[in-house]
Parts: sequence; structure tokens; C-alpha cells
Amino acid sequence: MGLETYQQKRDQWLLIKSRDEFAQDGWQLETLLKTNESERKVSQRKSKERYDAGAKTVRRIAPQVKKDDAKVVAAISAFQAKQLSGDVTIKIGGENVALTHLDKIFWPDEGYTKGDLIKYYYEVSKYLLPYLKDRPLIMKRYPNGINGKFFHQHDVDEAPDYVRTAQIDVEEGHAVDYIVGDNLATLLYMTNLGAIERHPWHSRLSDLDQPDWFVFDLDPGAGISFETICKLALKVRDALEGLGLESYAKTSGSRGLHVYVPIKREYSYDEVARFAEQVATQVAKENSEIATVERSLKARRGGQIYLDHMQNARGKSVVAPYSVRPRAGATVSAPLGWKEVERKKITIQDFTIRNMLRRLESKGDLFKPVLNNKQNLRDRLTVLQSLEPKG
Repeated sequence: MGLETYQQKRDQWLLIKSRDEFAQDGWQLETLLKTNESERKVSQRKSKERYDAGAKTVRRIAPQVKKDDAKVVAAISAFQAKQLSGDVTIKIGGENVALTHLDKIFWPDEGYTKGDLIKYYYEVSKYLLPYLKDRPLIMKRYPNGINGKFFHQHDVDEAPDYVRTAQIDVEEGHAVDYIVGDNLATLLYMTNLGAIERHPWHSRLSDLDQPDWFVFDLDPGAGISFETICKLALKVRDALEGLGLESYAKTSGSRGLHVYVPIKREYSYDEVARFAEQVATQVAKENSEIATVERSLKARRGGQIYLDHMQNARGKSVVAPYSVRPRAGATVSAPLGWKEVERKKITIQDFTIRNMLRRLESKGDLFKPVLNNKQNLRDRLTVLQSLEPKG
């Protein structure tokens, strides 16, 4: 369905196999694979190749996708233009990707267009794609920009043949086809659908039940300074260092900070979530003047930041590094060095689609250790519990 068709017939689309088509911000679809390992289904749409991936079988099938007869332009030529406009079909990685309505304004105050967003993702793709590779992605689509209606889309029933999908059984007993973050063509295809953000799972298809990182989301209430958020992030880092674990920070691009802990793919979501809860609870107890693990706003005291560990459950997601957010200024989730956090001078507004590429060219990918530093959690929960005060 094209975006104009969606605008004309927005009360008729059927895109999400769930109970809530217009879910609110933060809504998640809890998913699970069948208990019988032999019945687990994770599929792709590109070919008929089959292979075993641990406890699951992955199969590839070819979808029926309408051919695009429009004039095709090489991607490098298209993106050399100062401004993307109109409609264009680009060839990238051997695939033809249709980009439409590029003049549409997505950020009215700044005048940023859909074309500006697509160009940004093209330019940062070599840094972003490793954090999406082989992971199911949840789309949050803004067909008419950040001030228009949005909706979550987990299920993709039809996609071009260059878009890999993973079919995962959900708790309601039917299958959902998730887009998998494989390549630049897929990244631009999703952006053309109005998906501003990138929300990958914490695990890959090859080990769907074993995450390879966990995250603390520092979510401030109204009136809390970013300096205080940085202070709490350092407390989280120090607590993790006390357990022998390295961590890495980035802005959320929205309000707060994220602290990532990369781990070996050896632990279940339940194990990882329990560990994250223990750490968060301990940090909040030792820094109660600025931190809480209470989800309820009524239960929080003024000046407290919600130290959210709840996003580590299976099927949850946190916005990827270098993802754009549907916020004023087109802010970006930006990896940080800990020295930047220590100086406490940064703000969310410092990182946007206009300056992120320059930062990357200057500093490189500060988040790269998250992909490579696979840490062991064995025995660390015991160490954490031993540090808790007795009585």
C-alpha cells in the first residue's frame, strides 16, 4: 500500500496481526516460539534454501513482488544531489529500491523532508547496519511526518525480494513476519515506508532466545537536568565495573541515556532480565535521591530518574545507535565516550541528522565494542547478591 493510498484509506488498512492496530508509544507485542523445538518457525523470503540455526529451522521462500518499471538511477548518483525530490528508483547492491514522495515534510519546524531522512540513513548505513544485522525489526511508521498519526508494524505480509523476513509464532497462536535488518536496500525500503526509527531485537535469528546485549534505559521525569542523568549513568557504569563488566553509553535521542552491556550469547532472556533487574535495584537503592525502579509515576519522588531494566524481555527493543527519533530537530541516538558523560555538558539536541555524519567521520563508531566485547555473566549474579546489605 502506497503512502498516498494509506492517507486516503487510513481506516481500511490491515497491517498488524494484533489486537491493537494503533498502539501507543512504547507498545510491544510479546512473542514466543513454540515449545516443541522441532516446530519452531523462522523463515526468510528470498530463496528456497534451508538450514539449521541451533534449535530452529530457517527456510527461505520467494515472495511475489510487483516489478518496478520506473527509470532506475545509480544510488551514488541519486544521493550526490543536494536535495532528494519527487520519486526515484535507485539501484543499490544489485537491487532496485523505489523511493517516493521525497518532498514530503517530516519535520515541519525544521523543514526536513522524507528525502533528508533517507539521505541520512544512506550516509550512516555502514555504521548503523551492524547493529541491525540478522535481527528482527519492529517498525513504527509516520507516513505523514512526526506530527501525523503513527502506528507500529511488526507483521510484513509482502515485501520486495531483497527484504528478508523472519516468521515467528506469537502468543496469540499465529505467525508474524518481521523484517530482518540485513542490507542497505532494506534500510532504505523501511525509511520509504515512513519508519523513522530503527528498533532491533536484542538477539539474532541464529540465537533468537539468547540476547547478545542488555540495556538500562535512564528515563527522566519532567524538570530533571541532563547533568543529573549523566550522574546516574556513571553510577550504573561503576556498579557494572564492580562486577567486572564493561558498559557503553549513548543518548536515547529522545530524553535520556542508554547504558548497554554486551554479553556472550549463552544466556536466556529470563536470566539476563533477572540480572539486569538486580543491578538496577541495587543502583537505585544506593542512589535513591536520583534513581528509582518504580514504573508508576505516582510512586516516584520528585527528581528521580526511572532506571528502566524492563526492556530486556524477549520481543522488546531499544532504539538502535544512530537511529533518528521523531523529535524536534531530528535528533539521533548518539554513542558517547564515558569522558563525555563525565563532563556532563552534552544534551540530546547536540546530535541530529545534520551533524552525526561529521561526528562519525571524526570519532568513528564509539559503540563498536558492543558488537565485539562478549562478556561472561556466570557467577556475577552471585557476586552482586553478596554485595547487598544484610538484614
